Formats: sequence, C-alpha cells, structure tokens
Amino acid sequence: MLFLRSRVEYTKEQLFKIEQLRQLVQKSSELDVGTDDTFLTKFLHYTHWDSVKAYQAIHAYYDFKHKHPTWMAQHPIEYYRKLFYATHCRFVMPRTDKNGRVLVIFKTVDAFQQFPDYLQGLIEMDDLIFESLLMLPRVQQNGITVICDLQGTTRNFLRQFSPQFMKVVNDKNGVLPFTQRIVHIIQRGFLMHVTSSLFLPFMNKEFKERIFTHDGKHLSKLREMVGYESLPAEYGGPADNVLDTNLIFNHLSQSADYLEKLQHYKKRIV
Repeated sequence: MLFLRSRVEYTKEQLFKIEQLRQLVQKSSELDVGTDDTFLTKFLHYTHWDSVKAYQAIHAYYDFKHKHPTWMAQHPIEYYRKLFYATHCRFVMPRTDKNGRVLVIFKTVDAFQQFPDYLQGLIEMDDLIFESLLMLPRVQQNGITVICDLQGTTRNFLRQFSPQFMKVVNDKNGVLPFTQRIVHIIQRGFLMHVTSSLFLPFMNKEFKERIFTHDGKHLSKLREMVGYESLPAEYGGPADNVLDTNLIFNHLSQSADYLEKLQHYKKRIV
C-alpha cells in the first residue's frame, strides 16, 4: 500500500539515535515541537542518522517557519478541500517510481479569478502534501519524485514570481527534510521556458543537479527515468493510470489530526 504507516523495526543503533535526538529536543529551551518517532526519524533519515545534524536541521526548519510563517499550512485540512477539487492541480500516484520514490504531480492551473489569494493557497497545499508524505517510512527512506507540469502557466503566474518570492522558495527547499527529491519539469512554449528560467537561478547547485527538463512533446526520457508503469497516462504511462485528486486529499484527511498538530510546532525566540 502506498500510504502504509506500519510500525518500523529499527536497529539498536537507530533506536539509540532516536532517543539521543529526543533528549536533545526535549532539553531545548527554543524548540516547541513533538518528539514522536515519526517526527524525529524524518530528520534522522535526512541527515543519514547523525543526531546532532538532525537536531540542527530541526532548528533550521523552524527558523524558516518563524521567519516565513505564511509559507506553512495554517488551517484544518477541510479548509483546503474546495481548492483541491476546484483546481485539480496536485496529485500523488498510486505507484512509486522505479526507484521506490513516491511520485507527486504538480500542475500549473490558473485559478486566480476564482481564488483571489490563490498563490497563498498553493503554498499551503504544497506544505500539507510534503508534511503528509514525510510521515511515510518509504518517503523518509527514499525521498520523492516530483513532476512539475508548467504547461498551464499564464501571465498571472509570472506576475507572482518576484526575485524575493523565488528566494524564499529556495530557502524552503533548503530546509525540507527529504533524503532525495528528483524534479522533472515539463514545459512547452515561451511562457513555460520563462517560468523555469525564473526558478533555476535561485536553486542551489545540489538541487539543480536533480532537476530535469522535458519539452512536453518528447517524454521518452521521462518514462525512462520514472518508469512507464508509474507515469500518468497523459505523460505516456498506462491508460488506466489517471490523475485522481481523491488519492491525495483522502490521505491528508486520514492524517488530519497529526498534520494540524504540526502546524502548532514552532521555535521560541529566547
């Protein structure tokens, strides 16, 4: 099952690292966060089970949240239902990619007229998706693959992408505790090339090396890298592999209590 969250069997050394990190967090006068295994292990996987680096990564994440609180989800899951189902722009696929990474699809869909604060809504939706996936052992271990389909980009999107906005995007990318993120950008036409050219200069070198672009017409490279069986039908995958908003929203709803608890975690500035 894609969203399996059964109990993970850790080695003695890993259990020691979890407890070591737990004690570091509990003793901190600055961190107001949880200490459950799911929360701690996402940072431990991210830092290759170095408890000190994991502790530093937690601080970095909540430093970012303190500085940019609107870049995190701020409402109960049900608040986002209308946005998910009106736009159909965020998906997770039922099969992992060929390397065992959960496959996420982000599409640009212009809904600025319907939702005046649309960009903020997208930021919060993405935060929910990332946090919900980081609850999963397979994601903590293997990371994710993201397909960003920019073919629906309009000038309404381009107006939002100021240098400051792009800098914050890059800053958040730098603190998200994924062991690995592979990004495939699908673009076609002038506006789409402009969009990716706005993003890329702000990405750090390590992240850039994991970004691959495709022109939207020739997707053989995408199929080769992701795996035919995993891809949605519209990108050359099996005909029955359709994009379904229910899959991601049901996952969010089932995890609602935990995700809403995460929204209250913060850094105390002392």
